[in-house]
Amino acid sequence: MCAVWSIRGAGRRAEPLTGAGRWLYLSATVLAWVLVAAPWAPATAQAPGATPVSVEGLVARAVADNPELRAARAEIEAAVGRLHQAALRPNPMLDLGGQRALGPDNNLMIGLTVPLDLNGRRDGRVGVAQRELEMKHALVAERERRLRAELRLKAGEHLAARRNLAVTDTLLQANREALELIRARVAQGATPPLEENLMLVEVNRLEAPRQVLASRAEVAAMQLKTLAGMPVEWPLTLAGDLRLEEGRAWAREDAVRSALAGRPDLDAARADVAMAGARIRKEEAEGRWDASINVGYQRQNFGYDLRGLTAGGGTRPIQDVFHYFGGGVTVTLPVRNRNEGNVAAAGAERTAAERRLDAATLAIRQEVEAAITQHDAARRALDIYERGVREVAQRNLDVVRQTHSLGRGTLLDVIAEQRRYIDVEHGYTEALRQVYDAAVEIRRVLGQ
Repeated sequence: MCAVWSIRGAGRRAEPLTGAGRWLYLSATVLAWVLVAAPWAPATAQAPGATPVSVEGLVARAVADNPELRAARAEIEAAVGRLHQAALRPNPMLDLGGQRALGPDNNLMIGLTVPLDLNGRRDGRVGVAQRELEMKHALVAERERRLRAELRLKAGEHLAARRNLAVTDTLLQANREALELIRARVAQGATPPLEENLMLVEVNRLEAPRQVLASRAEVAAMQLKTLAGMPVEWPLTLAGDLRLEEGRAWAREDAVRSALAGRPDLDAARADVAMAGARIRKEEAEGRWDASINVGYQRQNFGYDLRGLTAGGGTRPIQDVFHYFGGGVTVTLPVRNRNEGNVAAAGAERTAAERRLDAATLAIRQEVEAAITQHDAARRALDIYERGVREVAQRNLDVVRQTHSLGRGTLLDVIAEQRRYIDVEHGYTEALRQVYDAAVEIRRVLGQ
């Protein structure tokens, strides 16, 4: 049976504890340090009535309900309407006119003009509208890509704050229970009051950052709700932890090819180039000749204020009604205006769109390389934490705890080692989050 020792002040020898004092000391050691040494896995506190939702489930909801995305989809509907309008032919024009003299003479005219819309004018309009619709679809897909990445990153922030909060809560609960046991020992005279004060300071020191961590997790949850199109007052419990985004090894050239083939912003840039080309063809068609067909009818009631002789020898007013039918063709001759200015402007716009496409291609290559490099470095840092930092810190804390339980160390030593350990746990959380963020970034740059 081992003896339990108590230090009763500086310069005095260690005296063995027996009876109630020994029982209280063992209880304090077992309850406090077993809790401290326990694995600090984050505990998910579920709000009453809240069903845990995964990150991908929240992403799906955001893609369906995000207000900005719904507005972008309405722009697609507008582009569909413009495509329908571009395919329609110009309306015919009906001309009505008439004249009436002070006398009985009058004149009625009816004309109909039908524009022919020749030389590819309709095809030019439809081509521009089709390219615009393609670009709107690509822009919505790009907005979805960015929203997915933004929501996953915000989820990582929430999960990291929640893990740190769980670590702090576990340690705070252990310290509170240890404080109560130390108070009982102080009341019995088995422990100096200084240890109670030291433990009280440690409890209060942990309480302050806990409030900051709790608010950080709550703010991140509210931002997640906003991104997902949820009311702020609705409960949200996020399932999973920071290991949701492990990522996988990517060959850099394969990753670049995948990004160049699947990135919606690159599709939007290509659609912009195609739309600029279609706009050139439209402006060129507007500068060619065009024609309209017109047909007309004229009814003329005309006479003189005289009387003429009839075949029977009588007289009658000189008045009669005349009917005229006619038709013709109106041709627009591009002699002084061939739409050269608009054609030149459309050509410059296509050149600019091509340059933007080249810049986007270069940027995507750089983003892929940077994302893979960042992910590899984050994985190496996490491996160091898991094998060379956390395990060593845990063993150090166990040694200091055992030393204190044997009466060979002070409470200050345990508190100092405990602080180092919680710093290590927070650093481990940050390493987990860096891997998580790097994996999210890889999915973003690849357009997945």
